[in-house]
Amino acid sequence: MHGGTLRLLTLSLVAILSTSTLFSMTALDEDFSSDAPKQTSALLFGSTSGSNFIIDPGVGTNILVNITNQGSITDNANVSIISASGWNVVWARNAEPSIGDEIEIQPNELVWVQFRVDVPLVENGMPLAGSKHSISVKAISQIDGLESFWNFTIEVTEVAGISIDSYQETAKVEPGEKVLLPVTLRNTGNYLANLVIRVQPMLNSGLPVEGTIPDQSFVHDGWSVGTFDLYKIDNLPANESGVVQVEYAAPYSAASEIKVRITAYNANEPLTILSVNQSVIIERISDASIQFEDDEKCGIIHPPNNIQSGICHHNISLTNTGNYDDEIEIQILSNPVWSTVEIEENLVLLGKGETKNGIGISIGIINGTMAKNSGEVTVGAFISGDLISIGKHNISVDSFFDWTLVSTNVTVNDENLTCVLSFENTGNDDDGLMISLDMDVTSNFGLIPPPNAITDYSSENIRFFELRDIAPGQTISFSAYATTPRGLEMNGTAKMEVMVQSILEPSLNFSIAEDIEYLGENYRIEEESDDPNVFSELIDAGILFLSEWNGLILTIIVVGVGSILLNKALVKRQQDIERHRAKFISPPKETVEDWKKKFDENPQTNNLGIVSEKIDAEKFKENFKSKSSPSTNSPIQVDEELVDAATFILDHHSKEANLKDAASLANDLIESTGKPTLGEKLIPSKKTKKKKPVSSKDVVPTKSIGKSTQTEDSTDSDFDLDL
Repeated sequence: MHGGTLRLLTLSLVAILSTSTLFSMTALDEDFSSDAPKQTSALLFGSTSGSNFIIDPGVGTNILVNITNQGSITDNANVSIISASGWNVVWARNAEPSIGDEIEIQPNELVWVQFRVDVPLVENGMPLAGSKHSISVKAISQIDGLESFWNFTIEVTEVAGISIDSYQETAKVEPGEKVLLPVTLRNTGNYLANLVIRVQPMLNSGLPVEGTIPDQSFVHDGWSVGTFDLYKIDNLPANESGVVQVEYAAPYSAASEIKVRITAYNANEPLTILSVNQSVIIERISDASIQFEDDEKCGIIHPPNNIQSGICHHNISLTNTGNYDDEIEIQILSNPVWSTVEIEENLVLLGKGETKNGIGISIGIINGTMAKNSGEVTVGAFISGDLISIGKHNISVDSFFDWTLVSTNVTVNDENLTCVLSFENTGNDDDGLMISLDMDVTSNFGLIPPPNAITDYSSENIRFFELRDIAPGQTISFSAYATTPRGLEMNGTAKMEVMVQSILEPSLNFSIAEDIEYLGENYRIEEESDDPNVFSELIDAGILFLSEWNGLILTIIVVGVGSILLNKALVKRQQDIERHRAKFISPPKETVEDWKKKFDENPQTNNLGIVSEKIDAEKFKENFKSKSSPSTNSPIQVDEELVDAATFILDHHSKEANLKDAASLANDLIESTGKPTLGEKLIPSKKTKKKKPVSSKDVVPTKSIGKSTQTEDSTDSDFDLDL
């Protein structure tokens, strides 16, 4: 400031002393002429234009200059001051310096003009050092309007300056990693300069670490800190910026922090220092990734049975995606209620970025779970009790087919066998059954299926049917029946076999066999009833009567039948003769009275001497059919061919001798009653030793039931033995 004051005084003195030595160098001086016919102005500044004043920025300088009216008359001059750089100009007059003020100047009078020019401070590098800024003092004569000028310049001195325009107060870095933090420095001086940056570790108290000084780099507490790209702040023009990098290399630690003071200054002004504080902390990131290794594996799991355990073994992969070593815990988050899940290894220690594969996990299905149930198994990865990641896997229950023979109920009644079978679906899915029946001898046998069975109901004996869509746990029942074989000569054992097969699991089948003991016809004796009824007594009495009188009865039957046949033959012969005669004689016309007379005639005797009763045709027919043979119990059938044969015999053997021979034959049959008759031979004597009676109750069937998982070959003949 003292140097500025001295320069102002010097300038003032220079302006005063130069008044007498400066002469007109302006246009006003050149145009002045004493020989001019009219009055002209003659204003003259005491200082010569072209002066240069060196001023420090931020300093106001006082300027004092004189102006003289060398004319012969008084002149009112308009004096103004103009700054080309727009700097502030201040004087003691009322008017603005840039507008000017009226000053009355007498002839040969010297007037002083004093003003101050404020040189601005350097801002954003302006005004530049060494730059010259023009200022003009102008006087305009009121006589003729001529202008007089005094021009000078002000040169600004050098000023150093620096600013830290941007930086990051805090930052994070991963363990063992590096981070670059930019710092922007700007040259705020007004000349080309070199900027300097330094770093120094600090304590939490805000004081520098003891024994350290600001430097380009340092190492402290495992941290390495340095500055880079310093060339960008060398020879930096005024108001230009450069970006340097401060690098932090963190130690491989779970937790740590470094505090740094950054200082910057202009190399030409080392005492003017700017500083900022910066801190970097290690960011601890705990993260993991967990997933099932194969989405297809263990997607469908078979339920437990006698062959399979119902457990599927899978693998999980676990990755530490954090930035530090971690102990990761694996837990089961959820699984369906019908499943069980177990993990072989729950705690896994992994380094940064490390992956462990093949972590075993077992997924099981609880016994009795229905097929087609589906759900999701979720596992979670935990670090320090916090859930970090979730892995998911979809599972479903496979179908399992199984059947159990619940009960077998066999009954025998009146030599008829009935077998009631009950089966339960012990699988976990809907299934069906195919049931077939076979018997190894000819008999009447068949199946009685449930109402919802699929079969051919048009058949009298059902040998095969199907049942479908039987739910798990459902029990179905059906019956098989067979009659004891008859008509066989020898005793034997019949086998009735029921075959049951699963529809959806053909290898699952059952074979239920029932043995039926039967008697041959030669060994079968009628059972004696403990309480005989009237009907049985009548039958016994009839058999006894036939055994005693069978000879006489047979003779009567033979004679009766022969008489009837001879009568029919004679009647037919007479009818044939009448028909033959009728061909030549025209028959009289018959009336109703003639037909009535025929039915009113008296009984007549035929050629054999047998009297026929007066009966109508329908009554005779019924009586004739009602007569039956005592040995066969069947009605006598009269054949037309037999009548024709009898008629032929009568035509050739109608003599009396032949009739006598027939009567003699009948007498011989009657007289030979002492010999065993045909009836006695057919009907056993009471004295014959009876065989031991065998009842149907004595026939005890034997049973064999088999369950197989292998199918047996069969042919179509299995169901057609009774045909």
